[in-house]
Amino acid sequence: MIRTPGHFTRTDDMMRDQMRWLSRFLVFLILAVAGCGGAPPVPAPSPTPGTARPTDSGPRNVGGPQFDQVQLYQRLGLLARGAPMPFVGGVAFLAAATPDSTYVILALTLANTNLTFARENDRFRAGYTVGITVRDGGATVKSVEAHESVLVPSFRETSRVDESVIFQEVLTIKPGRYNLSLTVRDDGSSRGSSEDVTLSVPVLSNGSLGTPVSFARVSPRLTLDSLPHLIASPAANATFGRDSIVGLYLEAYGPNLGPRLPLEVAVRTDDGHALFTDTLSLARRTGLYSGVIYVPIARVGIGPAMVSVWQTGHADTTRTPIFVGFGEELPVASYDEMLNYLRWFAPAYKLKSLRDTAPEFRAAAWASFVRERASITGGSEALRDYFVRLRIANASFVEEGIPGWMTDRGKVLLGLGEPDQKIEQQPGIGNSRGRAQIWTYQNGQLTLTFYDQTGFGRWRLTNSSEIEFQTAWRRRVQQ
Repeated sequence: MIRTPGHFTRTDDMMRDQMRWLSRFLVFLILAVAGCGGAPPVPAPSPTPGTARPTDSGPRNVGGPQFDQVQLYQRLGLLARGAPMPFVGGVAFLAAATPDSTYVILALTLANTNLTFARENDRFRAGYTVGITVRDGGATVKSVEAHESVLVPSFRETSRVDESVIFQEVLTIKPGRYNLSLTVRDDGSSRGSSEDVTLSVPVLSNGSLGTPVSFARVSPRLTLDSLPHLIASPAANATFGRDSIVGLYLEAYGPNLGPRLPLEVAVRTDDGHALFTDTLSLARRTGLYSGVIYVPIARVGIGPAMVSVWQTGHADTTRTPIFVGFGEELPVASYDEMLNYLRWFAPAYKLKSLRDTAPEFRAAAWASFVRERASITGGSEALRDYFVRLRIANASFVEEGIPGWMTDRGKVLLGLGEPDQKIEQQPGIGNSRGRAQIWTYQNGQLTLTFYDQTGFGRWRLTNSSEIEFQTAWRRRVQQ
């Protein structure tokens, strides 16, 4: 399989010479997510110490997985924006050679489909620009504007919806509280999104832990005076049924306490339910402990989780979110959000059974649900098709801020699929006093009528069509 090239680590002038080994290499990864958009609710505490929630309102998407996915990322402390230029980002902190400086690793990921590609011989190239500004009051501490390009071998690769491009910047900043402004622009269009957050850079001295970092590539540091040799994977995604572990790079700082430093780890759901705890250890290097810890997906289950790590006998804790997706090409979502999306995929009693399952048993319950639905609707393929229709509904059927998938036309598209024929009647034809759309399903010998009596795009099923739809849908899902 050809995988889309991602991006390399950039760094500020002080570090640029030392980072030549990372320049313009290919990062290969496949992450199962669908896109971004949305507005954050009141957030939980940030899992990456030092990043507060956005201070600006900014443009937001409405509806469907894009909306809730960005809400989810932001709720768990990541940087995330939706349309017009979706991206997901994260900030991690690792110790520098002296306590008066901290390495700030800012990484973001975006999807090919949100870039404008142009043919270049037998390949396709797109450009994007990332702007980073760190301010202390009115003074600019760091300012970076990076112009990057993505080169893919086929037109098909240009439409990938997973976060297939990684950008990363490593900054050296004194501990303190700053304002971080981040902008991402597609060079081939006018699309761009921005994020504005408070950045609290910690002092990483003896006895402290760095931020656990989900990675696409890593080589553990051996000394504090070397730079972090890693490419972060800011969306921290794994896929249920495909991946077995999530790897996190971790560092601990302090005097030599032996060849290995004992640590404790706890994994909880995003609402605080404990999934499991365990012990681990990091190997001693020169001046620090470092290594990779692995979180087993079988014990995490499905949906977002928070991984907390602390030194045995200490109270200080560092944490980071991870996201276990429901399957290939399915959106990143919390467990409850996913079941809400599936209201037209399966009968209500089946979804209630899943919803009532305890968090530690949800992975097995989900796998059983997919196997069972395979004999009825095609299982995983049907799920992917269902979410394709959901995205189509969100793009085509939005009504006054109501997500397209929650409108009458959206629910029919989700529940029954694309009609064999659509006919639109204008006012004055026949006895119609408003516009009408007639959807015909030949296999089910079903005709459904939607009316827009106001002329403002508020389409509603007629009463008789609503009854016919519900009957046909129940028959389809074998309720």
